Amino acid sequence: MLLAPAAAAVPDRFTLSLGAQEYWDSNFARTADVDSEHYTRSVASLAFNEQLSKQDFSLGVSGNRYEYAQRDDLDVDFYKGNAHWRSEWSQRVKTSLNWTRDAYVVDRLEFASKDVVSLDNFTGQIILGTNKHVGITLGGRQVAQTHSNELREFLDFDEEEWFVAGTYTTANKSFLSLRLREGERWYVHMVPGDLRMLDFDYRQLELEGSWALTRKTQLGFTVGRFKREGEINDGTGTVAVVDLAWAISEKLKLALSYSQSEPAAGETSDSPADVRTSKIALNWELSSKWLFSMDAGYSDQTYLPRLALPARDETITTFSPLALTYKFSELINIRFDSQWVDRESPLLYRDYDYALASLGLTLVF
Repeated sequence: MLLAPAAAAVPDRFTLSLGAQEYWDSNFARTADVDSEHYTRSVASLAFNEQLSKQDFSLGVSGNRYEYAQRDDLDVDFYKGNAHWRSEWSQRVKTSLNWTRDAYVVDRLEFASKDVVSLDNFTGQIILGTNKHVGITLGGRQVAQTHSNELREFLDFDEEEWFVAGTYTTANKSFLSLRLREGERWYVHMVPGDLRMLDFDYRQLELEGSWALTRKTQLGFTVGRFKREGEINDGTGTVAVVDLAWAISEKLKLALSYSQSEPAAGETSDSPADVRTSKIALNWELSSKWLFSMDAGYSDQTYLPRLALPARDETITTFSPLALTYKFSELINIRFDSQWVDRESPLLYRDYDYALASLGLTLVF
């Protein structure tokens, strides 16, 4: 997770990928009763990379389609994408422009009908290096979240932010960065009631670092405090992420992580007030063709009282006993994944468990 390969592979100028994955979900409806489903995800993606002098360009787009065996009314198409332009104008001046578009189909617990959430993120920044160890970053960011289902448009929002950071980098590429972010978020659709009060301004001060503890062990962290000013989203809070990566051997790697966040109300239909998650993952490269991994996680989520729902704590336990990738050739990859999830809640309809398995094939040209 944190440990990078010794030498990054040079990407091909053009890459075309075609893939399909079959999923078997033992409790697709996410209810106390068993309600299984089988569905297929198909993906076609195209990537372009180019380097001209000290200018790096990349562009990628992927089309995704979900088809369901028993619920064809949920069949859906959407796309993801990314674009980057990185420039090195001199040894002390660098710029970058980035666009990413992420999208996902909502889980049935969050919304029972069809809905795709898309998040567009535009970031521009300039990095000024005062010397080989110290740099200053100035930048801005625009974010837009949209829902495909009109019943969920009240959760669409736009966000604008500026940021400034100072970074110190050591000779072994460890770094420490202090960053100040300030911005505002507003919900774009006028709706009856008090939902407009979800709008807020914010300021966040955060410390980020990565430290090579040993040649095989690396620690990364981000710790921040924020202040939100709004009618509903108002107050101060903490965000934190800690990652520890250990290369036990050349082929065996262990990763540990802990995160804490306090999502703003309105990010999802039932945004928890506090989320604390711990994870552990093990990756084992059996050979140049076989990669084995397994992971487990535990999340504690706190909810404030909302409408007719009481204040409560819910826990989510996840266990992925086997993820296996077989590189049949430079052209063909085969992957199998398995996962078990248990959600515990004092609300009966949110107390459930399910098992998920998938088998997929990817062609890379």
